[in-house]
Amino acid sequence: MTMKKKEDRRVSMTKRLLKDALTDMLRDTDIYHISIRELCEKADVNRTTFYKYYGSQFDLLADMEKDMLDFLSNAITEHAANPVRIIETSCEYMENHLEFVRLIINNNVDPLFPQKLFSQAVVREAALAKYGYKQDPTELEYLFNFITYGAYRVVCVWLNKDDREAPQQIARQMIRFIQME
Repeated sequence: MTMKKKEDRRVSMTKRLLKDALTDMLRDTDIYHISIRELCEKADVNRTTFYKYYGSQFDLLADMEKDMLDFLSNAITEHAANPVRIIETSCEYMENHLEFVRLIINNNVDPLFPQKLFSQAVVREAALAKYGYKQDPTELEYLFNFITYGAYRVVCVWLNKDDREAPQQIARQMIRFIQME
């Protein structure tokens, strides 16, 4: 059993090194011009090891996005009754992973990222929880897009500020915006 944990820790550390290296490289180079050789050199990881976990730099990026989407989905599920806490927790995560999140939202590393985020059923349910199904489906679709993409843009502006408000403060502000009727 101890042996398994040690292996898991090594795998986790290797993946972390690769993710950190990709984040660092994406600052200056678009993903289409990052080679596996350069990525492995930067991470100090053997190419064979890289291919043990990922097929390409795009698979690595997808894994990084999945980490973020899983975290956000879990935060929504865990704090379903408290929308302010969902936003606070999400903003805290993004602030703790600021460099990668900024790359995702600013540099078009993956222009489809917002769609991946908002296509999660848990996001839709949380965004529309207050409104229920008292409105027709067309109105709900507009409302969902208004709330989610509006909130996404607010988060983008917030993340790009050097002197950002605390996650708790921006969460309360966003809830005030959403609750305006």
